Amino acid sequence: MSHPLVAAVWEQLGRRDVGNILREIIGEHAAELAVFQMQDDASRIEPLIRPVLWIKAIFDLQRAYLQGLTNVHDCHPYFLPYLLPSEAVFSTLMYLIRVKSDLFPSNTPAPPDLARHRHFIAQVLLGGVRLLLLRGDAIPPDLRFNLERAMRAAWHHPDLSSAESYLIMDLLPRAIDQIGSPELAKKQSALLISNNTSLPSFASGLYPFSIAPETLMTDLLTGIVADKADYLTSFCTLFDIISAAEFALIQCHVDRRRISQEQGYSNAAASKAEDAFVQAQETRKKLVRTVMAAFDDEFSAPPLQVLATLILCHNAEGQPPLQTRRIRDTWTRLLRIRGVLEDSLGLLVRWLISRRVQMWDCNGELESISQDYQRHLTQWLQNASLPDLAAQPQSRDKRTSVLYAVDCPAVHMVPKALLEEQLTSHDTLYEHLQETPEFLTLNITCPLCPGEIRIQHARMIKPLGQTGLHDVSESNRNRRYSIADSASKDTTSQSSSASHTTSLDPSEFSRSPVSPVTRHLGFSDLMTKHSNTSVTELISPLSLHTSSDQLRERQGTRSLSRELKSVKIPFPSGASLFRKASTKQKLPRQPRSCFSATGRTLLLWGTGTNWVIRFELSSIEGQRTKSHRYDVSGVQYAAAGDRRCAVIAAVGEHLELLVFDSTGTIADAYLTIESGLQIQPVPSICMTVSRNDRFVAFTIREEVRVYEIGAGTIRRVPLGEHFDRYPLLGEEPPSGAATISKDGQYANNQIRPNAVIERKIQFSVDGKHFVVATHLGDHCAYVDVWGWNAGQWIITPDKSRSFKLPSWVANDGDLTCVFYDSFHFAVIMTAFLGKESPMLISLADPNIVSDPLSVRIVHAAQSPSGTRFAMANGAGEIYMCECKANTVLTPYQLKKAASKISIAAFKPGNLTLSFPQENEILVFWAKDGKLSLRAIRYIEGAEVISDFDLRPDFDRLFVEWVPAGNFPVQRRQNSSLGNQSAVETDAMGPIRRPDMAELPGI
Repeated sequence: MSHPLVAAVWEQLGRRDVGNILREIIGEHAAELAVFQMQDDASRIEPLIRPVLWIKAIFDLQRAYLQGLTNVHDCHPYFLPYLLPSEAVFSTLMYLIRVKSDLFPSNTPAPPDLARHRHFIAQVLLGGVRLLLLRGDAIPPDLRFNLERAMRAAWHHPDLSSAESYLIMDLLPRAIDQIGSPELAKKQSALLISNNTSLPSFASGLYPFSIAPETLMTDLLTGIVADKADYLTSFCTLFDIISAAEFALIQCHVDRRRISQEQGYSNAAASKAEDAFVQAQETRKKLVRTVMAAFDDEFSAPPLQVLATLILCHNAEGQPPLQTRRIRDTWTRLLRIRGVLEDSLGLLVRWLISRRVQMWDCNGELESISQDYQRHLTQWLQNASLPDLAAQPQSRDKRTSVLYAVDCPAVHMVPKALLEEQLTSHDTLYEHLQETPEFLTLNITCPLCPGEIRIQHARMIKPLGQTGLHDVSESNRNRRYSIADSASKDTTSQSSSASHTTSLDPSEFSRSPVSPVTRHLGFSDLMTKHSNTSVTELISPLSLHTSSDQLRERQGTRSLSRELKSVKIPFPSGASLFRKASTKQKLPRQPRSCFSATGRTLLLWGTGTNWVIRFELSSIEGQRTKSHRYDVSGVQYAAAGDRRCAVIAAVGEHLELLVFDSTGTIADAYLTIESGLQIQPVPSICMTVSRNDRFVAFTIREEVRVYEIGAGTIRRVPLGEHFDRYPLLGEEPPSGAATISKDGQYANNQIRPNAVIERKIQFSVDGKHFVVATHLGDHCAYVDVWGWNAGQWIITPDKSRSFKLPSWVANDGDLTCVFYDSFHFAVIMTAFLGKESPMLISLADPNIVSDPLSVRIVHAAQSPSGTRFAMANGAGEIYMCECKANTVLTPYQLKKAASKISIAAFKPGNLTLSFPQENEILVFWAKDGKLSLRAIRYIEGAEVISDFDLRPDFDRLFVEWVPAGNFPVQRRQNSSLGNQSAVETDAMGPIRRPDMAELPGI
């Protein structure tokens, strides 16, 4: 069993729901075991042993948590949630005894090739009993007696080996008798102290680990062989020392993988972990050779046979630790069990990854109530129905009466006027707010919260002055009514209950969460005026089975009573409350989209949704578009290269990067990229994937990160020598300078302290260059071009440029795209900010070229050659531009390309371009519930337009797609416990570094 593979298992098991994992393993294994008893097929014994080895891996990690401690009460409070209770461990031991009885009945001799599996079940019992001893919890004597009696009865075989007989009949009964007693822990502690040594605890670090005193090992080996009266202390101490050596190596592998992915191999922490790994490896080698030398001398001693089996099964060197005939023979006999161990642990890693992906909402990581609250609040803000403002009397001051519910912890109702004050420096958002949108995405501090509480979403609520509540008597203003029990639950499609509060003055905004229903339903008034009429009677035309004509009235809304004409409940025209829900999936409030780097794939998602839709667009006329859905909770951003798709998702309190294959249902690899989301909101993100699917890069806060994607792995690669921050290399303009020459300024190595407003990134079409455009708070833009060389991205001083933005440009982030033309050594940067975009910056010529195609550039795309560009501007025009030898963009307007596209679509985020072929441009936009795709082919000066609607494919995915949690028959996977072949495990990669992405728990 290789240490890197165990390290991959530890990465998955380091979580707080390990008890649930253990129960799921036992539950599925029990079902497989029942099938085995009915079929009685000896060939199924080995697959059924694998879950037993999964349990051993769980026991080993649990022992590592308690290593070096007197009992569980000495464990650090942080690790207590990761521990199994003693009851669960005891029940698992009883289950393992039953497994042995079912697989190897005592009245049937075991086949010689399977007898070692029976012995290994006893080894797992040893690890479980030692875990109970380390916990120190008292177990009633009758339960301990039942455990010992069941164990002896199950192993009542005439053909037991000496080591197996020693374990079952001698060592384990003595150990079970000591469970809950502090005597064994006291003796072991005194023995270690007398030899000036100790075992490292998990909290302090499992390494560096060293056992210096040679006399200690000699005394322990002598004690387990010669001391017939009290050998339990010596055996447990030696067993713990051997385990500590294994645990140190495993933890070294875990840390090496984590550090290399987060900081790279050249980091000082990586060097420190590497040194600790070498030391732990040497210590284990000396320890193993000492024990194996004693076994070679006293090979007939059962205690040494047990320890030798333990060591040789964990050995990953590919050869015996000592080259003697007896040890080589033992090594050869254990070859098959080592193979079973490798296969089992490989399947365990895959099973844990699959389980984690399929159980996003109940895997123990989403325990942050605050984060769940924020996510559900955002969903409510996006999905809540907008009240009918036209039917309400308008107040004198719209800015004062219009309120926005924001996603701060208090769910404040913020007047529009306050939001306008906050957005005065953000011209784009300010202009958008003047249109009184029903939903607003922003990133500012809450005007009503104390401190710097950021808000990202705002949803318009019905103006307070229009609710008709001012006429309600003071005694009724504070009443709360629930209609959940009055109306039939069959008549509610969104919620089974609603709570309404009617006391809120427009000038005094509550700092407590208030339901938006209070603004437009007014059930207090309803109950006051109709005290003799129940709610059920009032809504009976909607809920009772009357004639079909009454149930299918062709009205858009239905009134509750004459007194409440302004209070209406919206229903779809002609729809009955008892009719099945529509199969048409609702689009996100603000759908987001992007094309892949190759341009042939379109991704569609919404911020905070639990899905990403992939459309594979065919260039063959009439061929149907292929669509696929990725189930990911908390989607924030997505990007694609050619076949691979990368997604950044909010999981509990942190962000994760996931990489999917083109049609994969679970992520091939993923890792945590940022924690602490309960303290600060999810940052704005820009992400891109190279055309060859090798690299994924994204911006997050002040950083630009680049990762290399392998077969099931994600490895972070450095930008220069930096990992913790992006090296800002451009020159900072002098303070007080009113204007700067149009000529570009070459960069130097001074660090710019200005705040980053926005960044855009992109890989070149050949994948050899990486361009970063940065807009800083000093009203300057900076462009850096990186080249791939010797395993890292390297930049030279003449590949960075800076230039002054116009003085009227607001610092609210208006860059839209950036590209690098490798042929002309030029950078093309587009922005939605003014009359001087796009800008073409030549790295060989200090002049900056500005082509005023129109007022603003919404989006752009680069052709496969890298010299042509498609651009859409705010005036509703689409251009094809070509970069000439003199680094000048030559635009050609495509007049038919923008025809019949609403001008409202020509805004950043609403329209996306792609340039999959030199003569073909794709345009995608979402408007009025439609997902429109337009293909523009430019052939011999003529434009050929083809329009497609992707909405049917989108809806079909949601109708046909079955959630992973429902375990349907058509998507049911074969059990990983008993039926998965070893061929799948062979694809996991080299033993020294398994192809498994890091998935750390919280």
